[in-house]
Amino acid sequence: MHELITLPNVIHVLLAVGLGVSTLYYLACYLGARTFFWPTWGAPQGDLNTEAHPGVTILKPLKGLEPGLYDNLASFCRQDYPTFQVVFGVAEADDEAVGIVRQLQGDFPAVDIDLVIDGRIYGSNYKISNLHNMYQAARHDLLVIADSDIRVPPGYLKHIVRELAEPGVGIVTSLYRAASTGGLPTLIESLFVNTDFAPSILVARIVETRRYAFGASIALRRSVLEEAGGFLSLANYLADDYYLGNRVAARGYRIALSSLVVETVLAVGSWRRLLDHQLRWARTYRSCRPASYVALIITHGTFWATMNLLWNTLSPLACVTAALVYGLRVVTAHAVAGRYLGAPLSWYEALLVLPKDLFTSLIWLLCFLDDTVRWSGNEFRVLRDGQMIRVAPEVPQKLASYGTPKSAT
Repeated sequence: MHELITLPNVIHVLLAVGLGVSTLYYLACYLGARTFFWPTWGAPQGDLNTEAHPGVTILKPLKGLEPGLYDNLASFCRQDYPTFQVVFGVAEADDEAVGIVRQLQGDFPAVDIDLVIDGRIYGSNYKISNLHNMYQAARHDLLVIADSDIRVPPGYLKHIVRELAEPGVGIVTSLYRAASTGGLPTLIESLFVNTDFAPSILVARIVETRRYAFGASIALRRSVLEEAGGFLSLANYLADDYYLGNRVAARGYRIALSSLVVETVLAVGSWRRLLDHQLRWARTYRSCRPASYVALIITHGTFWATMNLLWNTLSPLACVTAALVYGLRVVTAHAVAGRYLGAPLSWYEALLVLPKDLFTSLIWLLCFLDDTVRWSGNEFRVLRDGQMIRVAPEVPQKLASYGTPKSAT
Protein backbone atom coordinates (compact mmCIF):
# COMPACT_ATOMS: atom_id res chain seq x y z
CA MET A 1 0.00 0.00 0.00
CA HIS A 2 2.76 2.42 0.97
CA GLU A 3 4.55 1.60 -2.27
CA LEU A 4 1.59 3.09 -4.17
CA ILE A 5 1.70 6.38 -2.27
CA THR A 6 4.79 7.87 -3.86
CA LEU A 7 5.29 11.39 -5.15
CA PRO A 8 5.22 10.36 -8.85
CA ASN A 9 2.00 8.41 -8.31
CA VAL A 10 0.37 11.29 -6.42
CA ILE A 11 1.34 13.70 -9.22
CA HIS A 12 -0.09 11.34 -11.85
CA VAL A 13 -3.37 11.18 -9.95
CA LEU A 14 -3.51 14.96 -9.54
CA LEU A 15 -2.84 15.48 -13.24
CA ALA A 16 -5.50 12.95 -14.22
CA VAL A 17 -8.07 14.50 -11.88
CA GLY A 18 -7.22 18.03 -12.98
CA LEU A 19 -7.45 17.15 -16.67
CA GLY A 20 -10.69 15.21 -16.22
CA VAL A 21 -12.51 17.71 -14.01
CA SER A 22 -11.43 20.76 -16.01
CA THR A 23 -12.58 19.10 -19.25
CA LEU A 24 -16.01 18.52 -17.71
CA TYR A 25 -16.00 22.07 -16.41
CA TYR A 26 -15.38 23.57 -19.86
CA LEU A 27 -18.28 21.53 -21.23
CA ALA A 28 -20.41 22.68 -18.29
CA CYS A 29 -19.61 26.31 -19.13
CA TYR A 30 -21.09 25.86 -22.58
CA LEU A 31 -24.05 23.90 -21.25
CA GLY A 32 -24.67 26.52 -18.55
CA ALA A 33 -24.67 29.35 -21.11
CA ARG A 34 -26.89 27.45 -23.51
CA THR A 35 -29.49 26.49 -20.90
CA PHE A 36 -29.58 30.00 -19.42
CA PHE A 37 -29.86 32.01 -22.63
CA TRP A 38 -31.59 29.61 -25.00
CA PRO A 39 -35.10 29.91 -23.45
CA THR A 40 -35.00 33.71 -23.88
CA TRP A 41 -33.87 33.74 -27.52
CA GLY A 42 -36.68 34.88 -29.74
CA ALA A 43 -39.12 35.01 -26.83
CA PRO A 44 -41.38 38.08 -26.72
CA GLN A 45 -40.26 40.44 -24.01
CA GLY A 46 -43.72 41.92 -23.48
CA ASP A 47 -44.15 45.14 -21.59
CA LEU A 48 -45.39 46.44 -18.29
CA ASN A 49 -48.68 48.30 -18.33
CA THR A 50 -48.74 51.93 -17.29
CA GLU A 51 -49.82 51.14 -13.75
CA ALA A 52 -46.94 48.69 -13.30
CA HIS A 53 -44.17 51.21 -13.96
CA PRO A 54 -43.17 52.02 -10.37
CA GLY A 55 -40.69 54.81 -9.85
CA VAL A 56 -37.02 53.79 -9.71
CA THR A 57 -34.02 55.47 -8.11
CA ILE A 58 -30.64 54.63 -9.62
CA LEU A 59 -27.69 55.03 -7.25
CA LYS A 60 -24.34 55.64 -8.95
CA PRO A 61 -21.32 56.05 -6.62
CA LEU A 62 -18.46 57.88 -8.34
CA LYS A 63 -14.81 58.63 -7.72
CA GLY A 64 -12.66 60.37 -10.28
CA LEU A 65 -12.60 60.20 -14.06
CA GLU A 66 -12.28 57.05 -16.10
CA PRO A 67 -12.39 56.42 -19.86
CA GLY A 68 -15.92 56.45 -21.20
CA LEU A 69 -17.42 57.81 -17.96
CA TYR A 70 -19.80 60.23 -19.68
CA ASP A 71 -21.16 57.54 -22.01
CA ASN A 72 -21.47 55.05 -19.14
CA LEU A 73 -23.49 57.46 -17.01
CA ALA A 74 -25.48 58.82 -19.96
CA SER A 75 -26.74 55.31 -20.75
CA PHE A 76 -28.64 55.39 -17.43
CA CYS A 77 -30.12 58.79 -18.33
CA ARG A 78 -31.42 57.48 -21.68
CA GLN A 79 -33.73 54.88 -20.17
CA ASP A 80 -37.03 54.21 -21.91
CA TYR A 81 -38.92 54.35 -18.62
CA PRO A 82 -41.55 56.85 -17.44
CA THR A 83 -40.43 57.68 -13.89
CA PHE A 84 -36.87 57.37 -12.65
CA GLN A 85 -34.30 59.33 -10.68
CA VAL A 86 -30.53 59.13 -11.02
CA VAL A 87 -28.50 59.95 -7.90
CA PHE A 88 -24.77 60.43 -8.36
CA GLY A 89 -22.54 60.60 -5.29
CA VAL A 90 -18.99 61.77 -4.59
CA ALA A 91 -17.06 62.43 -1.39
CA GLU A 92 -15.58 65.80 -2.37
CA ALA A 93 -16.70 68.82 -4.39
CA ASP A 94 -13.39 68.84 -6.30
CA ASP A 95 -13.82 65.27 -7.56
CA GLU A 96 -13.33 65.28 -11.33
CA ALA A 97 -16.56 63.30 -11.82
CA VAL A 98 -18.58 66.32 -10.65
CA GLY A 99 -18.00 68.05 -14.00
CA ILE A 100 -19.39 65.04 -15.85
CA VAL A 101 -22.52 65.03 -13.67
CA ARG A 102 -23.05 68.76 -14.26
CA GLN A 103 -22.76 68.13 -17.99
CA LEU A 104 -25.36 65.35 -17.77
CA GLN A 105 -27.73 67.64 -15.89
CA GLY A 106 -27.45 70.11 -18.76
CA ASP A 107 -27.72 67.49 -21.52
CA PHE A 108 -30.70 65.66 -19.97
CA PRO A 109 -32.90 68.41 -18.48
CA ALA A 110 -35.97 66.15 -18.50
CA VAL A 111 -34.28 63.52 -16.33
CA ASP A 112 -34.44 63.76 -12.54
CA ILE A 113 -30.69 63.91 -11.76
CA ASP A 114 -29.29 64.62 -8.29
CA LEU A 115 -25.70 65.05 -7.18
CA VAL A 116 -24.83 64.28 -3.56
CA ILE A 117 -21.47 65.57 -2.29
CA ASP A 118 -20.89 64.08 1.14
CA GLY A 119 -17.59 63.09 2.74
CA ARG A 120 -18.96 61.28 5.79
CA ILE A 121 -17.64 57.73 6.26
CA TYR A 122 -18.97 54.89 8.38
CA GLY A 123 -16.46 52.11 7.82
CA SER A 124 -13.56 50.87 5.74
CA ASN A 125 -15.65 50.36 2.59
CA TYR A 126 -15.80 53.93 1.28
CA LYS A 127 -18.13 52.97 -1.57
CA ILE A 128 -20.75 51.82 0.95
CA SER A 129 -20.40 55.11 2.86
CA ASN A 130 -21.00 56.91 -0.43
CA LEU A 131 -24.07 54.77 -1.14
CA HIS A 132 -25.52 55.40 2.32
CA ASN A 133 -25.08 59.14 1.87
CA MET A 134 -26.72 58.99 -1.56
CA TYR A 135 -29.55 56.82 -0.25
CA GLN A 136 -30.88 59.75 1.78
CA ALA A 137 -31.73 61.50 -1.52
CA ALA A 138 -33.60 58.51 -3.04
CA ARG A 139 -37.25 59.34 -3.78
CA HIS A 140 -38.55 55.99 -5.03
CA ASP A 141 -39.11 52.56 -3.47
CA LEU A 142 -37.35 50.57 -6.18
CA LEU A 143 -33.58 50.95 -6.06
CA VAL A 144 -30.95 50.14 -8.66
CA ILE A 145 -27.25 50.15 -7.69
CA ALA A 146 -24.72 50.13 -10.51
CA ASP A 147 -20.97 50.74 -10.71
CA SER A 148 -19.61 53.74 -12.59
CA ASP A 149 -18.02 51.62 -15.35
CA ILE A 150 -21.32 49.95 -16.31
CA ARG A 151 -23.14 50.76 -19.56
CA VAL A 152 -26.71 49.63 -20.25
CA PRO A 153 -29.23 49.65 -23.15
CA PRO A 154 -32.33 51.92 -23.09
CA GLY A 155 -34.62 49.06 -22.08
CA TYR A 156 -32.56 48.12 -19.02
CA LEU A 157 -34.94 49.47 -16.37
CA LYS A 158 -38.05 47.95 -17.95
CA HIS A 159 -36.30 44.61 -18.13
CA ILE A 160 -35.08 44.39 -14.55
CA VAL A 161 -38.25 45.90 -13.05
CA ARG A 162 -40.23 43.17 -14.81
CA GLU A 163 -37.92 40.52 -13.34
CA LEU A 164 -38.03 42.09 -9.87
CA ALA A 165 -41.84 41.87 -9.94
CA GLU A 166 -41.75 38.07 -10.09
CA PRO A 167 -43.03 36.34 -6.91
CA GLY A 168 -40.41 35.74 -4.23
CA VAL A 169 -37.64 37.77 -5.90
CA GLY A 170 -35.72 40.00 -3.50
CA ILE A 171 -32.82 41.04 -5.77
CA VAL A 172 -32.26 41.06 -9.50
CA THR A 173 -28.57 41.05 -10.35
CA SER A 174 -26.89 40.99 -13.75
CA LEU A 175 -24.17 39.18 -15.60
CA TYR A 176 -21.78 41.47 -17.35
CA ARG A 177 -19.47 41.34 -20.30
CA ALA A 178 -16.31 43.43 -20.57
CA ALA A 179 -15.33 45.91 -23.25
CA SER A 180 -11.65 46.84 -23.44
CA THR A 181 -10.63 50.46 -23.99
CA GLY A 182 -7.18 49.50 -25.21
CA GLY A 183 -3.87 48.14 -23.96
CA LEU A 184 -2.81 44.57 -23.27
CA PRO A 185 -3.45 44.64 -19.47
CA THR A 186 -7.01 45.85 -20.08
CA LEU A 187 -7.53 43.20 -22.74
CA ILE A 188 -6.33 40.48 -20.34
CA GLU A 189 -8.79 41.65 -17.70
CA SER A 190 -11.62 41.73 -20.24
CA LEU A 191 -10.80 38.15 -21.20
CA PHE A 192 -10.95 37.20 -17.53
CA VAL A 193 -14.48 38.63 -17.28
CA ASN A 194 -15.73 37.18 -20.57
CA THR A 195 -14.09 33.74 -20.47
CA ASP A 196 -13.69 33.02 -16.72
CA PHE A 197 -15.99 34.99 -14.45
CA ALA A 198 -19.22 35.04 -16.45
CA PRO A 199 -19.02 31.35 -17.51
CA SER A 200 -18.33 30.32 -13.90
CA ILE A 201 -21.56 32.02 -12.81
CA LEU A 202 -23.49 30.13 -15.46
CA VAL A 203 -22.05 26.86 -14.17
CA ALA A 204 -22.78 27.80 -10.55
CA ARG A 205 -26.47 28.40 -11.27
CA ILE A 206 -26.75 24.73 -12.30
CA VAL A 207 -25.25 23.27 -9.13
CA GLU A 208 -26.28 25.69 -6.37
CA THR A 209 -28.95 28.11 -5.21
CA ARG A 210 -27.78 31.67 -5.75
CA ARG A 211 -27.14 33.52 -2.50
CA TYR A 212 -25.09 36.46 -3.74
CA ALA A 213 -25.29 39.46 -6.07
CA PHE A 214 -22.88 41.32 -8.35
CA GLY A 215 -22.09 45.00 -7.84
CA ALA A 216 -22.27 45.70 -11.58
CA SER A 217 -26.07 45.84 -11.33
CA ILE A 218 -28.35 45.20 -8.36
CA ALA A 219 -32.08 45.98 -8.22
CA LEU A 220 -34.14 45.63 -5.04
CA ARG A 221 -36.93 47.25 -3.07
CA ARG A 222 -36.24 49.76 -0.33
CA SER A 223 -38.07 47.52 2.16
CA VAL A 224 -35.84 44.54 1.30
CA LEU A 225 -32.68 46.63 1.74
CA GLU A 226 -33.86 47.81 5.16
CA GLU A 227 -34.87 44.29 6.17
CA ALA A 228 -31.36 43.09 5.28
CA GLY A 229 -29.80 45.74 7.54
CA GLY A 230 -29.33 48.61 5.11
CA PHE A 231 -26.07 49.89 3.68
CA LEU A 232 -24.46 50.57 7.05
CA SER A 233 -24.49 46.86 7.94
CA LEU A 234 -22.03 46.41 5.04
CA ALA A 235 -19.79 49.36 5.91
CA ASN A 236 -16.69 47.26 6.71
CA TYR A 237 -17.03 44.43 4.19
CA LEU A 238 -14.90 44.08 1.10
CA ALA A 239 -17.47 42.04 -0.88
CA ASP A 240 -20.46 44.27 -0.13
CA ASP A 241 -22.42 42.96 -3.13
CA TYR A 242 -21.91 39.34 -2.06
CA TYR A 243 -22.99 39.97 1.52
CA LEU A 244 -26.00 42.06 0.49
CA GLY A 245 -27.25 39.19 -1.65
CA ASN A 246 -26.41 36.72 1.10
CA ARG A 247 -28.43 38.62 3.70
CA VAL A 248 -31.40 39.06 1.40
CA ALA A 249 -31.37 35.33 0.56
CA ALA A 250 -31.15 34.47 4.28
CA ARG A 251 -34.52 36.19 4.72
CA GLY A 252 -36.19 33.84 2.28
CA TYR A 253 -36.01 35.92 -0.89
CA ARG A 254 -34.81 34.62 -4.23
CA ILE A 255 -31.78 36.16 -5.96
CA ALA A 256 -32.66 36.32 -9.67
CA LEU A 257 -30.04 36.46 -12.41
CA SER A 258 -31.27 38.80 -15.12
CA SER A 259 -31.33 37.57 -18.70
CA LEU A 260 -30.11 41.03 -19.73
CA VAL A 261 -26.31 41.22 -19.84
CA VAL A 262 -24.85 44.64 -19.04
CA GLU A 263 -21.43 45.90 -20.09
CA THR A 264 -18.44 46.98 -18.02
CA VAL A 265 -16.04 49.34 -19.77
CA LEU A 266 -12.54 48.50 -18.55
CA ALA A 267 -9.47 50.73 -18.44
CA VAL A 268 -6.79 48.95 -16.41
CA GLY A 269 -3.86 50.94 -17.74
CA SER A 270 -0.87 49.10 -16.32
CA TRP A 271 0.33 45.63 -15.40
CA ARG A 272 0.56 46.65 -11.74
CA ARG A 273 -3.09 47.71 -11.72
CA LEU A 274 -4.03 44.46 -13.45
CA LEU A 275 -2.22 42.49 -10.75
CA ASP A 276 -3.92 44.55 -8.02
CA HIS A 277 -7.35 44.07 -9.59
CA GLN A 278 -6.92 40.34 -10.00
CA LEU A 279 -5.56 39.83 -6.50
CA ARG A 280 -8.40 41.89 -5.05
CA TRP A 281 -10.93 39.75 -6.90
CA ALA A 282 -9.19 36.54 -5.80
CA ARG A 283 -8.94 37.57 -2.15
CA THR A 284 -12.54 38.76 -2.21
CA TYR A 285 -13.62 35.35 -3.49
CA ARG A 286 -11.42 33.57 -0.94
CA SER A 287 -12.79 35.62 1.96
CA CYS A 288 -16.39 34.83 0.99
CA ARG A 289 -16.04 31.17 0.00
CA PRO A 290 -12.69 29.79 1.13
CA ALA A 291 -13.34 26.11 0.36
CA SER A 292 -14.73 26.92 -3.08
CA TYR A 293 -11.74 29.11 -3.84
CA VAL A 294 -9.28 26.35 -2.93
CA ALA A 295 -11.15 23.92 -5.20
CA LEU A 296 -11.18 26.44 -8.06
CA ILE A 297 -7.74 25.33 -9.26
CA ILE A 298 -9.16 21.99 -10.33
CA THR A 299 -11.08 23.78 -13.10
CA HIS A 300 -7.93 25.36 -14.60
CA GLY A 301 -7.57 23.03 -17.58
CA THR A 302 -4.86 25.05 -19.32
CA PHE A 303 -2.72 24.78 -16.18
CA TRP A 304 -3.21 21.01 -15.89
CA ALA A 305 -2.56 20.38 -19.58
CA THR A 306 0.65 22.45 -19.39
CA MET A 307 1.81 20.69 -16.22
CA ASN A 308 1.09 17.34 -17.85
CA LEU A 309 3.22 18.33 -20.83
CA LEU A 310 6.12 19.33 -18.60
CA TRP A 311 5.84 16.32 -16.29
CA ASN A 312 5.81 13.88 -19.21
CA THR A 313 8.52 15.80 -21.10
CA LEU A 314 6.39 16.49 -24.17
CA SER A 315 5.52 12.85 -24.78
CA PRO A 316 3.19 12.15 -27.75
CA LEU A 317 0.28 11.28 -25.46
CA ALA A 318 0.80 14.44 -23.39
CA CYS A 319 0.94 16.54 -26.57
CA VAL A 320 -2.31 15.05 -27.86
CA THR A 321 -3.96 15.54 -24.47
CA ALA A 322 -2.80 19.15 -24.30
CA ALA A 323 -4.02 19.85 -27.83
CA LEU A 324 -7.47 18.48 -26.97
CA VAL A 325 -7.75 20.44 -23.72
CA TYR A 326 -6.38 23.65 -25.23
CA GLY A 327 -8.71 23.29 -28.20
CA LEU A 328 -11.75 22.63 -26.02
CA ARG A 329 -10.89 25.61 -23.85
CA VAL A 330 -10.58 28.04 -26.76
CA VAL A 331 -13.66 26.74 -28.58
CA THR A 332 -15.93 26.89 -25.53
CA ALA A 333 -14.56 30.31 -24.48
CA HIS A 334 -15.17 31.62 -27.99
CA ALA A 335 -18.71 30.20 -28.08
CA VAL A 336 -19.78 31.41 -24.65
CA ALA A 337 -18.27 34.89 -24.98
CA GLY A 338 -19.35 35.53 -28.54
CA ARG A 339 -22.61 33.68 -28.97
CA TYR A 340 -24.14 34.14 -25.53
CA LEU A 341 -22.50 37.10 -23.77
CA GLY A 342 -22.28 39.28 -26.88
CA ALA A 343 -18.51 39.72 -26.56
CA PRO A 344 -17.05 37.96 -29.64
CA LEU A 345 -13.34 37.13 -29.54
CA SER A 346 -11.03 37.98 -32.42
CA TRP A 347 -8.45 35.37 -33.43
CA TYR A 348 -5.84 37.37 -31.50
CA GLU A 349 -7.98 37.43 -28.35
CA ALA A 350 -8.74 33.72 -28.71
CA LEU A 351 -5.01 32.98 -28.81
CA LEU A 352 -4.52 35.06 -25.65
CA VAL A 353 -7.00 32.94 -23.68
CA LEU A 354 -4.38 30.26 -22.94
CA PRO A 355 -1.59 32.52 -21.59
CA LYS A 356 -4.27 34.49 -19.73
CA ASP A 357 -5.34 31.18 -18.11
CA LEU A 358 -1.79 30.55 -16.88
CA PHE A 359 -1.70 34.08 -15.44
CA THR A 360 -5.00 33.34 -13.66
CA SER A 361 -3.50 30.18 -12.17
CA LEU A 362 -0.55 32.22 -10.92
CA ILE A 363 -3.01 34.68 -9.29
CA TRP A 364 -4.73 31.72 -7.60
CA LEU A 365 -1.41 30.81 -5.96
CA LEU A 366 -0.37 34.39 -5.09
CA CYS A 367 -3.71 34.91 -3.37
CA PHE A 368 -2.57 32.69 -0.47
CA LEU A 369 0.64 34.64 0.15
CA ASP A 370 -1.01 37.70 1.69
CA ASP A 371 -4.36 39.03 2.91
CA THR A 372 -4.14 42.63 1.70
CA VAL A 373 -5.92 44.30 -1.22
CA ARG A 374 -5.48 47.61 -3.01
CA TRP A 375 -8.67 49.50 -3.78
CA SER A 376 -8.93 53.05 -5.16
CA GLY A 377 -5.44 53.92 -4.02
CA ASN A 378 -5.87 52.53 -0.49
CA GLU A 379 -4.55 49.32 1.06
CA PHE A 380 -6.67 47.09 3.30
CA ARG A 381 -6.21 43.84 5.19
CA VAL A 382 -9.03 41.35 4.74
CA LEU A 383 -10.10 39.49 7.87
CA ARG A 384 -11.44 35.95 8.04
CA ASP A 385 -15.04 37.12 8.36
CA GLY A 386 -14.85 39.17 5.16
CA GLN A 387 -14.43 42.54 6.86
CA MET A 388 -11.44 44.72 6.07
CA ILE A 389 -9.34 47.22 7.93
CA ARG A 390 -7.17 49.94 6.48
CA VAL A 391 -3.46 49.05 6.65
CA ALA A 392 -2.40 52.63 7.34
CA PRO A 393 -3.95 53.78 10.63
CA GLU A 394 -4.85 57.26 9.45
CA VAL A 395 -8.06 57.98 7.54
CA PRO A 396 -7.59 59.80 4.22
CA GLN A 397 -8.17 63.51 4.74
CA LYS A 398 -10.75 63.78 1.98
CA LEU A 399 -12.89 61.12 3.66
CA ALA A 400 -12.40 62.19 7.25
CA SER A 401 -15.42 64.48 7.63
CA TYR A 402 -18.26 63.27 9.82
CA GLY A 403 -20.10 66.60 9.58
CA THR A 404 -23.08 67.54 7.49
CA PRO A 405 -22.97 67.09 3.71
CA LYS A 406 -21.29 69.87 1.79
CA SER A 407 -24.10 69.88 -0.77
CA ALA A 408 -26.94 67.84 -2.13
CA THR A 409 -28.34 69.19 -5.34
